Order: sequence, then structure tokens, then C-alpha cells
Amino acid sequence: MIINGKKLRVAIKSLDLTQEEAAKRLGVTRQTVVNWISRAELDSNILQIVKSNLGIDLSDGTVDIVSPSEDIVTVRRNIRKKQALIPFYNADFMAGNAEAFYEDGTIYPEYYIDVPEFYGCTAFRAYSDSMEKKIKSGSILFGIKLDDWYSHLEYGQIYGITCNDGRRYLKYIRKSEQEDRFFLLKSENPNYDDFKLPKEKIKNIWLIEGWLDKRT
Repeated sequence: MIINGKKLRVAIKSLDLTQEEAAKRLGVTRQTVVNWISRAELDSNILQIVKSNLGIDLSDGTVDIVSPSEDIVTVRRNIRKKQALIPFYNADFMAGNAEAFYEDGTIYPEYYIDVPEFYGCTAFRAYSDSMEKKIKSGSILFGIKLDDWYSHLEYGQIYGITCNDGRRYLKYIRKSEQEDRFFLLKSENPNYDDFKLPKEKIKNIWLIEGWLDKRT
């Protein structure tokens, strides 16, 4: 039976832990926990670390994965414990206001969203049809900034990419023929061609953990 990273995320939530708190108990960095959660399959070593330090056996089938739907999303504008909620920036990830996602204190969240499945993420807009039909234009994205993307990145996932020249992309990242210098960016929409992006032009990469379809 394949155990993926989503089960680890649900397990951490079931213990009422933040990713930072879970990382301390697991004896790893928060970024390592983020990387584990993004994996399509957790190896036996990770499963044993989780079992020994969190007391949860992910392989026993008792951890259920529940995907959130928009009708259970609760928007709370005045809540004391905002650190437990998801900050939402009403900005277009693809065009403008990207400083909201990589500079501290420059732009404040418009409000906070309560979506337990994506605690630890940042929420923002995407206005592009390059990932249609998977991600609709206007959807709310939930992303986690990757600090060690240059040395470790799981190919085949959807990422938000910000470049030094201000360009932004929402794409699949695949391995290119020149892996040490370039990423191959692919769209879901067949009308968009694949292209190579030099790693040296990248400022930040966000792992897209999920999204909510929302046109308004």
C-alpha cells in the first residue's frame, strides 16, 4: 500500500500541531516536513520516524484524507488566533503584487481563511488559463514557499514560480535535459507550449498544495 504525504498532513492536523511543532517532535526542520508532505510516496524510514515520534502509524489505514470543499470554508476577518489560520492576499500571483509573497511586512493579508487541510500555507489568487482544466482562472491557491528548492525539488508537482525580472508562472516543473541549469515548465492547457526556464532567473518557488475554484 502506497502512503503519500497527504496522510502525514492529516495526521499532523489530527494532533492539533503546526508544521513547526511537528518538525520539532520529529527532529527535523519544518522544510523537511513540507517536503515529506509533498511526496507521492513516503518511504519506510519516514514512516518509522513518524510512528516513533508522533505515535501514529500511517500504514495502518486509520488516517483518513478529507479534501475540503468551498462550502466548508469559513472566512473570519476578526479572529484572535490568526496564526492558526491561512492568510489570504487578494492579489494576482500571475501579474502584480508578488511582494506579498516574498517580502515581510510589505502587504498585509486581506483576511484569514480557515481551511484545516491547508494550515501552514499562504492563500492567493491565480488569473491564468494555462492550467485549465485543472486549475481555473480566479481560483484561490494554497502554497508553501520552498527555501531549499535549488537542492531538492520533487518533479511533476504544480509550483508557483516568481522570477527576478517580475515574471510569474503557475506550471508543472519537470526535469530538463540540462537539469543543473534549467527547469522544464509544462502547462495543463495544451494550447501552451513547454519551455525551459534558467534556474538562475528564479527568485522564489512555491509548492501549490491545493486550490479552491472561485471565479469571483
